[in-house]
Amino acid sequence: MASNDAKKAPELKTEILAGLTTFFTVSYILLINPQILGFAGLPEGDVFVATALSAAIATLLMGFFVNRPFALAAGMGLNAYFAYAVILGMGISWQAALAAVFVSGLLIFLLTLTKIKIGRGIPDSFKFALIAGLGLFLVFIGLQNAHLVDADEATIITLGDLTNPATQIAILGFFVTGALIARKVKAHLLLGILLTALISMLLGLSPWPIGIFAMPPTNMPLAFQMDFSEIFTISLLSVIWGFFVITLFDVIGTLDALSASAGFVDKKGHIKDMTKAIRVNSVGIMAGASLGVPTIVAFLESATGIEAGGRTGIVAYVVAALFILSLFFLPLIQAIPIEAAAPAIVITGVFMLHAVERINYKDITDSLPALLTVVTIPFTFSIAHGIAIGSIFYVFLKLVSGNRKQISPAMYLIALLSVIDLVVFF
Repeated sequence: MASNDAKKAPELKTEILAGLTTFFTVSYILLINPQILGFAGLPEGDVFVATALSAAIATLLMGFFVNRPFALAAGMGLNAYFAYAVILGMGISWQAALAAVFVSGLLIFLLTLTKIKIGRGIPDSFKFALIAGLGLFLVFIGLQNAHLVDADEATIITLGDLTNPATQIAILGFFVTGALIARKVKAHLLLGILLTALISMLLGLSPWPIGIFAMPPTNMPLAFQMDFSEIFTISLLSVIWGFFVITLFDVIGTLDALSASAGFVDKKGHIKDMTKAIRVNSVGIMAGASLGVPTIVAFLESATGIEAGGRTGIVAYVVAALFILSLFFLPLIQAIPIEAAAPAIVITGVFMLHAVERINYKDITDSLPALLTVVTIPFTFSIAHGIAIGSIFYVFLKLVSGNRKQISPAMYLIALLSVIDLVVFF
């Protein structure tokens, strides 16, 4: 009996250490998400609480129901799209935008209840183009937050004012975070943000925090404020469509990659419990929207915990507990300037741009629609428009090149819905 306990002890220790590792690589979302949504008019302190609570709930569900060492939280890229494109760009209220996120999660949940093999029928190049396009969108947002690019009447955008103290904080952050990544330091994004903020305070570029610890607010003004009254309007249907498709691809791609790295693959090469994991993620999306944050997704950074030996839901339990504990550090979080977090936003986008390597460049009928998708997303501030342009052109090129058999029913449907979206929306 003693020997069995001895065997279990190291495994539990490994899982706990893996949970700590995972948390410190994903916790940067607690710093960035409130600042991104703050630009759209949401109160940053309340967003911080909602971000931590929703991440804890979604991660806990993943550990309990699927027994996977994955951390879930508000997705980078999707939160920027939510704030900059949907709320600021389209003029949609945050309450209606949260309702759109909730419906997109509900649609994914309902999809998992069918016999449809989720993700099949969508060309790989199209999936990777969407991920890369979202990454490029994130890079653009980060550069704006860093004040490294500004608006210009002649050229649309231009280089920002490098003498601006706020810009200098961001430049400092690129050097600090870049050095940490080059040295392969774990939790480089979080450490980069914290070190940049600390140095900027020491140099007098930003103010010091007023305290470190505080009790979290008892009221939650963002919770259950979703507005479904406009859900069937053309603009909201377009937003729902954009969130649904890109979230589905993001979730499938991330869960697939994490599951493969952890060895959750059967003898036929299929991911075990994939549908169940997607279903739990969709519940997390609905829970997050109910609490006041945009789309919840599994974080690729969970791979750090997997590399540390984490293989069970215990990792998720540890991460969820730490998200709850972070609620007591709101004053410290609020003192970190957005410019200190801007490099992390850009670098996250760069990581997502790795997806372009997996686009099939040998076939122009794959690569050209993929390229149009990648550039349309950031240049139009719209995931839905990227999906529309890319899918329509994909179907067109396959038809005129005589490769009709390569077009799946799913792509025909996406292209048809995209045509309707573009025609009706404009």
